[in-house]
Amino acid sequence: MAPFISSISPTSGHSGQTMTITGTGLGSLSTTKVNIGTKTVTPTAASSTSVTLTLPSGCSGQANVIATVSGVNSNSAAFFYIAAPTVTAVTPSTGPAAPGAVDVFGTGFATATSVAFGTVGTAAPTVLSDGHLTVTPPPHGAFTGCTDAADVLVSNTGGTSSPIGAQGQFTYYERPAVTGVTPGTGPAGTTGVIVAGTCFVDVSSVTFTLTTGGPSTPADNVSVTGVGSLTLDVPGTLAAGTYDIQVINPGGTSTAVVADQFVVV
Repeated sequence: MAPFISSISPTSGHSGQTMTITGTGLGSLSTTKVNIGTKTVTPTAASSTSVTLTLPSGCSGQANVIATVSGVNSNSAAFFYIAAPTVTAVTPSTGPAAPGAVDVFGTGFATATSVAFGTVGTAAPTVLSDGHLTVTPPPHGAFTGCTDAADVLVSNTGGTSSPIGAQGQFTYYERPAVTGVTPGTGPAGTTGVIVAGTCFVDVSSVTFTLTTGGPSTPADNVSVTGVGSLTLDVPGTLAAGTYDIQVINPGGTSTAVVADQFVVV
């Protein structure tokens, strides 16, 4: 009796997956080979009604599956190889510990099931097209430094994308903190004020805000001298009062605390 394939499972996927062929007259381990496209595979298990094998690499698109028992070929069943996705860009590529949604660009996203952000965690994507998806990165836990660059890896039914370096990463930033201001008092226009703190990395601005509320005024001549230090000039337009000096970077705005206050006299 010639071998006959009644079904294969799965019917689509990628190399390395286990395939099970069900049918009749499928032979045994000593008599059965399976051809998948141009590849010949030795099963890991075989009986007259079931054959198990590992899908080979080097195939793409549709590949016919044929069982050969003692030189006799079965009918064919179609298997579709799905390529692993690729990531080419992430926008925005930086953000705070609890980011908003980001756009990921690449290929093979039509069947995307999850997106991993390094070791931080995974998130479910919203697929917009085969080359574009949006996803909200999982929140970052405690930082061991001021930043954490996470490879953005997309998984689909064909596998998982490979890291490509900086352009395929999302960098989490710890929120800066201000721990001291020297001097803490002076007239509007005071120059060379030293602000101490933590995570002054990629600082975008530093502001003065009255502790009683109101609009923020950007500091003048900000110069970051280290991860924990910067200098600035007090804006000459500030009225007398007590101000919080707050530092802003991709991780957010430093929390207003007593230690960040400067009194304009």
